[in-house]
Amino acid sequence: MWVFLSRRLRTWLALAVAIPLLRAVLRALGARSARRNPTSATTTTLRKAENFLAGLSSRSRRRRQGR
Repeated sequence: MWVFLSRRLRTWLALAVAIPLLRAVLRALGARSARRNPTSATTTTLRKAENFLAGLSSRSRRRRQGR
């Protein structure tokens, strides 16, 4: 099905739907993990992944604004 969608539409879907959804899931898992053991490697990795996605979405937003 992805083959039939244009490249721009696939990019928009990834930026507008998939990345924020994945970020929310990672944030929830990180919070749950932090409640159990705040210093674990899993908690650190989940937080780093969530921060990476936050930076990715803000970079794309800046790029669209022409900065």
